[in-house]
Amino acid sequence: MARSQTSATSITITKKRKSTGDIDEGRPKQAKQPRKTLDTFFAPQLPVSATPDEETGKIEHVSLNEEQIRVLKMVVDEEKNVFFTGSAGTGKSLLLRAIISALRKKHAKKPEVISVTASTGMAASNIGGVTIHSWGAVTPGMHDIEKLISFVKTCRPAHKRWKDTKVLIIDEVSMVDGKLFDTLAQLADRLRKQTNKPFGGIQLIVTGDFFQLPPVTSGGRSPFFAFQSKSWSKCIDHIVILKQVFRQKDTQFVDLLNEMRRGQISVEGKAIFRGLSRPLTFTDDLLPTELFPLRSEVDKSNAARLTSLPGELQIFEARDTGTAAADKRAKLLENMVAPKDLQLKVDAQVMLIKNVDETLVNGSVGKILGFFAFSAAVASIDPSAAQTVKKEVTPSRSSTPSGKPKSSSQESASSTLKLGSMVRNVCVGEDGRTPVAILETEKENADPEKEDKKPSKGKSAKDEELFPLVEFFTHQGKEIVLVVREEFRVEDNEGKPLARRVQVPLVLAWAMSIHKSQGQTIQRVRIDLGKVFEKGQSYVALSRAASLDGLQVVRFDPTKVQAHAEVVKWSKKIEEEQAALAAVEQKDTTSA
Repeated sequence: MARSQTSATSITITKKRKSTGDIDEGRPKQAKQPRKTLDTFFAPQLPVSATPDEETGKIEHVSLNEEQIRVLKMVVDEEKNVFFTGSAGTGKSLLLRAIISALRKKHAKKPEVISVTASTGMAASNIGGVTIHSWGAVTPGMHDIEKLISFVKTCRPAHKRWKDTKVLIIDEVSMVDGKLFDTLAQLADRLRKQTNKPFGGIQLIVTGDFFQLPPVTSGGRSPFFAFQSKSWSKCIDHIVILKQVFRQKDTQFVDLLNEMRRGQISVEGKAIFRGLSRPLTFTDDLLPTELFPLRSEVDKSNAARLTSLPGELQIFEARDTGTAAADKRAKLLENMVAPKDLQLKVDAQVMLIKNVDETLVNGSVGKILGFFAFSAAVASIDPSAAQTVKKEVTPSRSSTPSGKPKSSSQESASSTLKLGSMVRNVCVGEDGRTPVAILETEKENADPEKEDKKPSKGKSAKDEELFPLVEFFTHQGKEIVLVVREEFRVEDNEGKPLARRVQVPLVLAWAMSIHKSQGQTIQRVRIDLGKVFEKGQSYVALSRAASLDGLQVVRFDPTKVQAHAEVVKWSKKIEEEQAALAAVEQKDTTSA
């Protein structure tokens, strides 16, 4: 088996296959004129924070590192089948977003050829995709190929997906059962045009961490991982292990997590984790989010705390639509991270469930200050910070009713209104809760009497929906944001919404399930390891923390920190192959 060369910071296992050519072939070299288009394509600039640097006034961005760019090129340019993995915080999600973006640019004229999926509804929602079962029209637990083929062929949209897809992305592969992976491979071979390429010629981009949550099993059976399937070695050309950690900045914490990931904690590590039983104390009254293995425990904890708060209960009902059949749509909506009915009160602790930028992320926690109309919050945007309002679409330069150009703060407010996004940097009064209008109104030529007589257009202020005003506590400090309704959707390959939910992107955050926390970064976390019952749960829960300072661990029990033996064995094999490859490369370099 031939293997391609890689950098020392990544592990790549490669099968020999006909190359589609390198990006440099056939192109003139221009040393003095860098290829800016390709550099931008393969090294996208990602914002570190929405806050401009005090000295330069510019927003800091970060590029993908060398190992991530190498994976991006394998996928986009070389069109290889790739599985990339790594410990928590190594930028798997960051790289996946860059891959999806680059592939959609590459196939802009035929978006239906890109299929984005994940093992769970939660993971699929985070990347704007669907579950792998829904995409393939595969009934969970069914592996009768003939019956499945018959069903797919009678379901026109599913059959079309199988035939049109050129690139299939599968996220959180640790929870994909090996039998399901084999079933998908067989369906691809049978439903698509005959080819000698694996998986019916579909390019596979697979990611996840097998040391995290395993496939769901019943009857006490051991999990059967995707890498154990017959099709895995045939379908995956490259295995890349990302090494550079982004999320956790504390190297000691990173080392501890790596020990825990493999279920082998040192004596020093055990002592450190036992020392984390101390209560977390902060100057504000924001409590750490407690992670539970069972959803029933989460619901009980959040309900009790919400009930204990005084004040009126505010209920936000989701607005659900979709083109899928009623029963299928109901199931898709049920798996969405956004709840059907969101119950909140003033002072409730909440968590954001959508990424806004590198400051407000999926997992940001805050406290509700009150409930206010959109117009009240827009009028209270801090002009000095208005430029930090995220614009997903650049609006055209517009003018005020008086014909004068809008100020930066007014333009930010109007773009926020058009996009239906959150209102950032809201200024509040002395009570610390109520928005205070600070935008200048431009009525120098207006007649006050005529203004009073003008009929109001649209809904009046009292008819506007009231939204939660949240004070978020982020790594950049505090920020007050009016959180309005956002769209959550599950699409088919052509972008049609199978299920669509419009809901305020918040959940109660006193407690959360370990399963739903996967993929999130939380500043303050409390974990009771005495309640953990599944291998991989301890690692997933502890790796949600951003630092040791924000982590509390009670009832630490080393026996609860376990990794699946099959995963450890498989991972060790890859590392041995990497060591052998590195030795050969070092020998070649020395002899040269």
